[in-house]
Amino acid sequence: MAEKFDLVIIGGGNAGYIPAIRASQLGMRVALVEKREGGHLGGTCLNLGCIPTKALLQTAAMLHDARNGEEFGVRVGDVRFDYRQAAKRRDQVVNQLRRGVAGLMKKNKVTVYNGVGSFAEPKKIRVELNDGGTEELEAENVLIATGSAVNTLPGLEFDGEKVISSDDVVTENEDYPESVIILGSGAVGVEFASMYNDFGTEVTIVEILDRLVPLEDPEVSAELKKQFEARGIRCLTGTKADPGSLDKSGDGVRIKVAGEDGEETLEAEKLLVAVGRRTVVEDLNLEATSVRTDDRGIIQVDEFYRTDEPGVYAAGDVIGGYWLAHAAGHEGIVAVEHMAGKDPMPLDQNLIPRVTFCRPEIASFGLSEEQAREEGYEVKVGKFPFRAIGKALIEGEPNGFFKVVADAETDLILGMHAIGPHVTELIAEGVFAKLVEGTPEEIGMSVHAHPSLAEVVGEAAMAVDGHAIHF
Repeated sequence: MAEKFDLVIIGGGNAGYIPAIRASQLGMRVALVEKREGGHLGGTCLNLGCIPTKALLQTAAMLHDARNGEEFGVRVGDVRFDYRQAAKRRDQVVNQLRRGVAGLMKKNKVTVYNGVGSFAEPKKIRVELNDGGTEELEAENVLIATGSAVNTLPGLEFDGEKVISSDDVVTENEDYPESVIILGSGAVGVEFASMYNDFGTEVTIVEILDRLVPLEDPEVSAELKKQFEARGIRCLTGTKADPGSLDKSGDGVRIKVAGEDGEETLEAEKLLVAVGRRTVVEDLNLEATSVRTDDRGIIQVDEFYRTDEPGVYAAGDVIGGYWLAHAAGHEGIVAVEHMAGKDPMPLDQNLIPRVTFCRPEIASFGLSEEQAREEGYEVKVGKFPFRAIGKALIEGEPNGFFKVVADAETDLILGMHAIGPHVTELIAEGVFAKLVEGTPEEIGMSVHAHPSLAEVVGEAAMAVDGHAIHF
């Protein structure tokens, strides 16, 4: 007989394990199905994405600081990089967090099944267990949280050796390349470009659009390119790679690219393809349900994450939007609160912070100045440079800026965009201000500690009405 639950969740990433906890808090009996080998929960973020990547970026930042310590009066002698130790620490961080998530499942009495879940019927899930055998689970509600996987282009199939994905980078334990070509300059591409550059790798970025991080504010893109090129990272924007020209016959790779300056052949030890991700829906047997997907495999949902199949919800990367771990967790919470009969507030996409952990860091939320004007707003903008912030000079990170976009008619915040030291932390103040319908004037009225990097937020907010003090 099938085991009965109030909720079955397929997928143990942020869109799965986080709502599992919330559902348990709401009194539901919850089952969670995760297919990852070893039963490790946390999804791509914990196992192959956010966490291992940032662990390596922390090593890269420490390398940079050690090599530039003399300016601060710190002489450390010959700085050597031990990649194997960096990879070991990366894995230690991942494993500690894996144990933490597993402990949370036990604490909240969530039953975890390690296997592949699929729909036998709309309210019946069949689990092909990884250790053999099958289980059948029944539930009034099902949450699909199967996430996404790395994607590539025809002709650039991953081989794990010369043509690699971000998955390969964060599972490499022995060495790193002396040179790399990175296709794509979204968050993944620029984070690995920054990391490899600090490791000492020769880096070339190839971006088909006309600027780096093309989803960010154009001024952020320009500042990032300026700082990357000053570090020796070659940035080829408006440039297209020819997959058919890929040559892996030698010790490395060769590929032809064409851009504004004509055609050339790039050579490197490895080619990192960072052109996006794809949804993971192929194992779900959605044909047994009324769940709809579009031509990209994105599951169609409403504002409470209900699919067309009654009682079946979906959250996280598999529904599109911002493919971010923190967005996925909040989506899942809204879904389970709705199925529990609560009245959750739908998640506003303009309140989701977008953070990129290259050096310099990038953070944003809401509308850019250009987007706001396109949507018909009368816009006013405040912008403040880090070079006028004492703490930024103290830390040796004076480049970049913080920018506030507001509605001139209502004074409400439309978005914020930043590049510079620790902006991935600083952006939270703006997100909260927008959530509570705060204004730039009110942010400026808030006392920001001195000296602190947070002062840049207050100054940028005051600059919206021409009241910035220190610039």
